[in-house]
Amino acid sequence: MKLIIGSREDKASMNIVSNLLSFDEFEKRKAGDYTLYIGEEFAIAEINERLIYADFIDEKLSNFLDFDEILFVSRHSSKDGRKIFTCHVSGNPGKSEYGGKPRSLARPSPMTIKNFMLAMKKRMDRKPDFELTLEATHHGPSEIKKPCAFYEIGSTEREWVDKEAGEIVAEAIVEAINSRRSEWKIAVGIGGTHYVPRQTEIVLETEFTFGHNFAKYTFGDLDLEILRKAIEMSSANFLIYDEKSVISEVKKLIGSIEGVEILKSKEAKKFRLREP
Repeated sequence: MKLIIGSREDKASMNIVSNLLSFDEFEKRKAGDYTLYIGEEFAIAEINERLIYADFIDEKLSNFLDFDEILFVSRHSSKDGRKIFTCHVSGNPGKSEYGGKPRSLARPSPMTIKNFMLAMKKRMDRKPDFELTLEATHHGPSEIKKPCAFYEIGSTEREWVDKEAGEIVAEAIVEAINSRRSEWKIAVGIGGTHYVPRQTEIVLETEFTFGHNFAKYTFGDLDLEILRKAIEMSSANFLIYDEKSVISEVKKLIGSIEGVEILKSKEAKKFRLREP
C-alpha cells in the first residue's frame, strides 16, 4: 500500500489531502498524534510537524500500518512567487539547512515520480498559467528508508489553497499510484539549475525517470561517496548529465563512476517516449 503524508502546518498539503479524501471512502483512525485514513487503494496520514523535519516518519508510522512507499504532499515556496507544480526527492548532498542530516539522502520512488509527471502533463491545460517541473534533491527529511518523493503546489498562499490546483495534484497522484507502467529507465541526474530543466524535459518526453537530481550549485558537495549512494538508493542504471552546465571537474568525477551507463542529456533525449 502507498501512504500519502500531509502536514497540518501546510495549507497546500491539506488542500491536496482534502481532495484525496473526496475521491473514496476511508476508515479514519487515531494513532497517537497522527490521524490515519485507510482506503482500498492507498492510505493517508496527517501529521503535526512540517514535512521537511519528518525524519524517520516511515519507522514511526510503520507501528500503525503496513506500507511500501511514501508520497509527501506539500507546499512549494520560492522568492519569485511563480505558479508551479513540482516533484522531487528529498535529501542533502551537503549541509542540512532545512531538515534532514548532512550528506544524507532519502530513498527515491522513481516509478511513481515518472507516472505522476505524465499524469500532470495531461492536466496542465486546466491550469495554463502554472509550470510543471522536477526539482533538484534538496531539504529534509533525509532519514527515510521507504521509497518516497515530494509532490508540491507553489509558490504562494494563493496557489496553496487553490482548490482546483489541489484537485489536479490529487488526481495525478491517484493515477500514478494505480499506473501499471513500471518499465521506465532509471537515472540519476547531474547539472542544471534548481528546477533541472533538461531533466524535466527528459522525464516528460523520454523513457527515462529520475531518482536523485543534483543541481550545479551542489557541485562542491559531490564526490564518489554521494554519487554511489544516490545511484544505489535510486536503483539507477544510468547517469545523465546536463552537458551545458557540468564543469570539467564534475565530468572527471562522472567518468570515474562504474556500474552505470553515462549519457549526456542530448543523448538521453533519443529514447523517445512511446505511447502504450
